Amino acid sequence: MVIMVASIVGNFLAAALARRLGYRWSIALLFALYFVTMCVTYYKPRTHDEMWVPLAVLGAASGLFALFTMYMPPLFPTLLRTTGAGFCYNIGRLAAAAGTVFFGLFGNVGDFRLALLYAGFLFVPAAGVALLLPEPPDERGEVAPLE
Repeated sequence: MVIMVASIVGNFLAAALARRLGYRWSIALLFALYFVTMCVTYYKPRTHDEMWVPLAVLGAASGLFALFTMYMPPLFPTLLRTTGAGFCYNIGRLAAAAGTVFFGLFGNVGDFRLALLYAGFLFVPAAGVALLLPEPPDERGEVAPLE
């Protein structure tokens, strides 16, 4: 419940951040925040009461996923927008399925903390790749140059 409520707030915060910094920087910063928060949250066993704040920050950082629905469609020609955005958004599900099988086979049953800690490291390369992404066209159809 904490993550879900915080993610609603995070969606609005991510949109405001994207308006201010652009999509590339916003996505990269939120990936970095997600990585740091996952490490802080799961590097050691915590009590239920110690999880409130870290889970709220995780939820807010997950607002970055709301940016994908605004960022990706304008990158594709009109006739390919739903196909291109859908492919990009859902290709990660294949990686998630592979990760689930991997951790299911090699993880200790009931030790989800370590799996979540290790999964947090996936956000580091994602932040780097985000900086290589183009900015989508603006309302006039013009694309901002890469910095």
